Amino acid sequence: MNMPPGSAPVVGDFFGILRRRYMYVATILPGVIFICVIAAFAIHPRYQASSTILLEPSSVPKDIIETTVISYSDQQIEIVQGRVMTVDSLLQIVHDIDPYPLHKEWSAAEKAQRILDDSTVERVDPVTFKPQAESNAFSLFYTNRNPALAREIDARLAQLFLTYNQVRRTQAAGEAAGFLEKQSESINAQMREVDAKLAALRSKYGDALPEMLTRNEASLEETQHQIDNLQPQILAAQEKESVLSLQLSQMSPNLITQSGDLTDIATVRAKLTEAEQRYTPDHPEVKRLRRALETLMAQSAGTRATGGIVQSANNPQYNLTATQLQAARNGLESLRAQLGSLQSKLGHSRFAIAQTPTAEHEFSEVMRRKQVLQTEYQQTQDKLQSANLAHTFESQQGGERFTLLRAAAEPKSPSYPNRLGLILLGLVFGVALSGIAVAIAETLDKNIRTARDLPLPDGIPILASIPFIKNRRDRHARVFKVGSVIAVYSLALFVAGAVIVSALHR
Repeated sequence: MNMPPGSAPVVGDFFGILRRRYMYVATILPGVIFICVIAAFAIHPRYQASSTILLEPSSVPKDIIETTVISYSDQQIEIVQGRVMTVDSLLQIVHDIDPYPLHKEWSAAEKAQRILDDSTVERVDPVTFKPQAESNAFSLFYTNRNPALAREIDARLAQLFLTYNQVRRTQAAGEAAGFLEKQSESINAQMREVDAKLAALRSKYGDALPEMLTRNEASLEETQHQIDNLQPQILAAQEKESVLSLQLSQMSPNLITQSGDLTDIATVRAKLTEAEQRYTPDHPEVKRLRRALETLMAQSAGTRATGGIVQSANNPQYNLTATQLQAARNGLESLRAQLGSLQSKLGHSRFAIAQTPTAEHEFSEVMRRKQVLQTEYQQTQDKLQSANLAHTFESQQGGERFTLLRAAAEPKSPSYPNRLGLILLGLVFGVALSGIAVAIAETLDKNIRTARDLPLPDGIPILASIPFIKNRRDRHARVFKVGSVIAVYSLALFVAGAVIVSALHR
């Protein structure tokens, strides 16, 4: 725009510039917009489907049912994403639904990898679904050229998240219960071993066990008291047995009739002694008594049984004394048997008491081990019961779980390219390029079109100016230019319409 120094441009000057340079505006601006429209609809569109999932906490308080699955709410989404979004887990989706039917040359693993590349996970606000860094909700995005496939694949990915979380938590709870059950069986086996050791110790030590100490001490005292009481009775029985035995040895088991007297060996010996003192050895009385004594002694020696008692005696006094002697002997034997039994019992009690410290040491170690195992077993059983309850709780999705807030819907418009944004960007660039072109053209133009363009000194007036008069040739040139622009615009509109219709029916 050429103006004299010190003059300011007016609105009419700008309109004049636009009238002179309309071809720049009429060609550059529509051209740029046309290119952007063609690009917006010629580029293969990609549709993005999204589904939103919420990591919902347990609805049951922990003090009622405590889960056995460790949960890190701030990391749970990333952990599940890392385990679900893998090639191996996506192969089943590829086998069920071909996400890229136009690429037959791709393998199933390559298509699964492409699903990973086309998928994104972003934390969002569970109410507004807007991006939020710290949130328990996340949106799962998947892009594809086919909007129906985009929705179907995104729904399957969301289902993977929901299913994996439920199965994994149930499996983890089951693993905890299985571990506790094995631990309980192991402790139970150890308890059986301890019981076997206790049975072996009871068999080994018998009455020497610690719980028998009080009874053994009482038995020892009682047995000793019985022995002390029994010994005088044995002494008395021995004395009686000796007296009766001596008396019996002086008696004849049989009766000898001599002058109508009842005699025995002692009587005959006494009479013989008296006769020897009164008579000579050859006296008939002495000889008779000697023969009688020999006969009695021979009879006594031939008929005595065990214990010095003659079994076939016919002397009533002898039989009475023999009966008393046998009774005394039987009583003495009974007392001695009682003494032997008491002494054996006393020795057993002393031995048991002596063995008790050793038995107590071994027994206490085994009992402590048993008590520890019983405590562990009870604790494990309590934990196992809680784990089984938690397993049932998790299998029924009562714990922390993923909940689908918004299911995937078939997208109506492509996410790439942004057609409206691209067209508006073309409009902005077109206006900018047109303005730059007009400004450059005006800067380089040295023609004088108005009186204001004349470089006159100050104070010199302009008398008159001759206006620009268009001739017939100028009018024809203008019509040709306008017609050419209309033709080009019509062709551009036709091409753009064809491209848009083709893109919409693709």
